[in-house]
Amino acid sequence: MMRLFALCLSFSALTAMCSAFAPLATTSTTTQRQTSSTFRVNDSLLVGARRQEGSSLSMSESEKKKKSGLDEKMRNKLLTESIAPWRTVRLFFYFSLGLGAFIGGMITLAGTIAAITQARPDVDLNTEYVNLAIDFGAVAVFAFLAKWDLDRQGELEEGVLENIEKKKGRKVVGRAMREREQLLGTLSLAIQVSADGATREAPVREIQAAARQHMILVAGPKKACRDALIGANLLKMDFAMSNVLVVPYETDADDLDLQSKPIGTGFGDGRPMYETQAYVAKPVGEGWDDYIAAEIKDAVEQSGEQAREEGIAVVVANDGKVLRRGIGKVPWRQMVEQLEATAKE
Repeated sequence: MMRLFALCLSFSALTAMCSAFAPLATTSTTTQRQTSSTFRVNDSLLVGARRQEGSSLSMSESEKKKKSGLDEKMRNKLLTESIAPWRTVRLFFYFSLGLGAFIGGMITLAGTIAAITQARPDVDLNTEYVNLAIDFGAVAVFAFLAKWDLDRQGELEEGVLENIEKKKGRKVVGRAMREREQLLGTLSLAIQVSADGATREAPVREIQAAARQHMILVAGPKKACRDALIGANLLKMDFAMSNVLVVPYETDADDLDLQSKPIGTGFGDGRPMYETQAYVAKPVGEGWDDYIAAEIKDAVEQSGEQAREEGIAVVVANDGKVLRRGIGKVPWRQMVEQLEATAKE
């Protein structure tokens, strides 16, 4: 009878928990995986940022909240539930079964005490001890499983919040990148305009508008820029045919180094041949330091401090839009093919 009574109480608790958890809803979500290569691309922010330009960016937080009908905490909770939808069911069974075992154990404990005090001499103590071990052992097991699942849920919630914050950060960085596209157009370059080394200074926007030239900006230490120019020299005919400018920017060069590197191939110019090619342009004027510092800062935030040592590359189409950002060794042929495909569109 006591076991039957405990079973009835457990069933009642089970029914109550069902009614409590019935309103829970879940939504669906997808996960993304990122791949890496020798030239690690950092321009994924541009795609998402441009898709939202002129739409979601103009919507205020209050309008978003009214449109969705849910506050941020509820959305995060539903997102967490959608990632692990069976956790709530498992916790429900842990609690229900553990509660039933606990009630059964308390009833068994009362019978054991009665047998010990001779109030009920008909009760077998050995059987009661076994039942106590089973009941409270089950309570301990279900409690352990519930705690383990709850700890996993806490870790998942932290991960969801972290991903949401990263997404918000990417939106902010994406807006900053679009603003830098406009700034880049106002910066000046010194380009070769004749075979004797004569140069002309003009803003990037004017050069691209007049000559329809693409641009690949390489910024980093001297070694990174030198390696990039040597690699570009192997494809100099492709650069000439594709109308591409290569702009090296040495982040560790001082003013003396910059003054000792004039553009041109005239008498007394002792620079290597890969630095004097017609497709190589020199950053001049103000604004470059701030622009490069902002680009490297974003690269470091996304890829770590190695971006400062390996250097960065920014690929700019002839309409002024940044097509790609990356760190490490530049795949020149791939970049040229991408720019050619962009020009044909």
